[in-house]
Amino acid sequence: MPRISSGNGIDWEAAESSGRIKPIDVLEGVSIQKPRLKAQKDFAIGSKSPGISAVVFSHKKHAVWNGCEVCHPEIFPIKKGAAKYTMREIEKGEYCGVCHNKVAFPILDCKRCHTGIKT
Repeated sequence: MPRISSGNGIDWEAAESSGRIKPIDVLEGVSIQKPRLKAQKDFAIGSKSPGISAVVFSHKKHAVWNGCEVCHPEIFPIKKGAAKYTMREIEKGEYCGVCHNKVAFPILDCKRCHTGIKT
């Protein structure tokens, strides 16, 4: 498996894009198939903290793993700008924290999401 320095050491995005793994949307007998939603464009989520850059959220990367309907509308409302959240909430397992730190890479490496942070 491709390696990375954070999380469990596996670069899951690289593993998916190279075809080493093939994510599925539903586990028969465990989860239910929801109607598919239309994929949206990537967008930036601004930061209110000085020196911390915006997060560029990639629908494409997330939908390959989950499909839009895993997060919408239960975790994130569909209406743009309707969800206002903080890192504190994410750290407590809300919003992005529903997956990150659990089944997706940990949020400890700020640059994975805040791509413009200067060091």
